[in-house]
Amino acid sequence: MQEFLKKLLEPQNVMWIAVILVIVISKFGFGLNYISVIDVIRNHVDCFRNEKDKLLLIPVINYIVLPFFMGAATMMVKEIDKNTINIITIIISILTAMLFTLLTMIIDMKAKIKENPVYYSMEAEISKKALLQTYYTVMFEILICIVLLIFCFFNCFTNEFGSVQSFLIYSLTYMLIINLLMIIKRIFRIIDTDMKK
Repeated sequence: MQEFLKKLLEPQNVMWIAVILVIVISKFGFGLNYISVIDVIRNHVDCFRNEKDKLLLIPVINYIVLPFFMGAATMMVKEIDKNTINIITIIISILTAMLFTLLTMIIDMKAKIKENPVYYSMEAEISKKALLQTYYTVMFEILICIVLLIFCFFNCFTNEFGSVQSFLIYSLTYMLIINLLMIIKRIFRIIDTDMKK
């Protein structure tokens, strides 16, 4: 028990407890929703629904569950270390900038579809839906990048690299990569439709 209290009262742990308390009090005590990410997650999961609004199991397994299995497998092979965290942090920084740029491109593409009277209505509907789903997925990817950066910073400050941290960082990194493939496919479909006109 004394070891646990000693660990809990270390400066970095006190800082994280204070941050979590401020967020919880702001959310439930004052009703502030500025950092709520529920809508981002819900809209991303809604991309895996069919026309009858039924959640499709296979895409959920492929894009949400599978990365956690891959993270567990990687964690068993090699626990995360400082070098891996540095590489992941650099990649995330680059990807976050790219994803924000992609958001601008998606908004421009949607505006062009709306403005273009020559665009066939069927193609326009397919492209609008793909753009909306891509927008939700990009927002989800940005959220994953932020969470990964927080985990990486936390590990750098504490210099503790355990199984739990390895599992979470590896899993979220795999989720980021798999969802990037989904974004590429959707953007390709939209641009390909436009090129073939």
